[in-house]
Amino acid sequence: MTETRGLRRAEFAVAAFGLTTFLLALLYVIDAFRFHGGAMLHPLTEDIPNGVFHGRELALLALLAFDGFAFTRAARSLRRGVVAHRRLAARLPVIGTRTVGGREVAIVPGAAPRAFCSGLLRPRVYLSEGAVALLGPRELAAVVAHEGHHADRRDPLRLLVARAIGEAYSLRTLPRREQALSELAADAAAVRRGGAAPLASALLAFPGGIAPERVDRLAGAAPGYEVSNGMLAAAAVVLAVLVAAIGAELLVPGHPSFCLPLASAPGWLLVAVLARLVAMGPAWLGWRRAAAFLSPA
Repeated sequence: MTETRGLRRAEFAVAAFGLTTFLLALLYVIDAFRFHGGAMLHPLTEDIPNGVFHGRELALLALLAFDGFAFTRAARSLRRGVVAHRRLAARLPVIGTRTVGGREVAIVPGAAPRAFCSGLLRPRVYLSEGAVALLGPRELAAVVAHEGHHADRRDPLRLLVARAIGEAYSLRTLPRREQALSELAADAAAVRRGGAAPLASALLAFPGGIAPERVDRLAGAAPGYEVSNGMLAAAAVVLAVLVAAIGAELLVPGHPSFCLPLASAPGWLLVAVLARLVAMGPAWLGWRRAAAFLSPA
């Protein structure tokens, strides 16, 4: 149970890092467009055409352009991911269903052993004919418990969002770390259901190898570092403040007086940068500790 709590804390830390990055940018963009559109456009419509360049205003405009570009990349990634999932769902040649461990799974043709979870809003577990033929009852139940955990938590959707945020800000390790932790969580669910031996035996039957951190956990290795409750609490407070500030930006008439000073007016460039760094601090520390969690002690 202690290890499960540590895993959940690491998962929250990774999610908080991505969400904090996204919400900080979203708050700045909403504030700029809703209350300071004229000030943001002034360099483009007045200053630059007349040969006047104010560094602070241009820097703030560049920050807005960076956030807008990141959102465009995130939207493009989400669209690609949704299209890919829809194509996969349309092309999967389901030939039947079978109940394993109390869960109905879809059977797809193929002699090679395969098991996966697919679907965004209503994910489903799939097994190939090869997996059903090759694995014993306990091994099959362990695999279905693993993939069923992915389905219950809608991990395909979670990974799609993590990939979009990662591509938006070139944080390529974000989706990889999210996926690694989701695999450990699914392994833990399968182990709680039927022990480590059936899952380990089943994993050896699948091609492609096993991630080192999964081998370490199945072998009983302790994580290299635990994400502390204090880090998570600080990151959660920042997220709550950002959500409240965004809600105020959208709903409160006039400019909210308690809005974080993310350069909502020209001249606040230093404050904009420092506010982002300070707000990212707890999430960044949790992110670093989550990376250490994936390594053995």
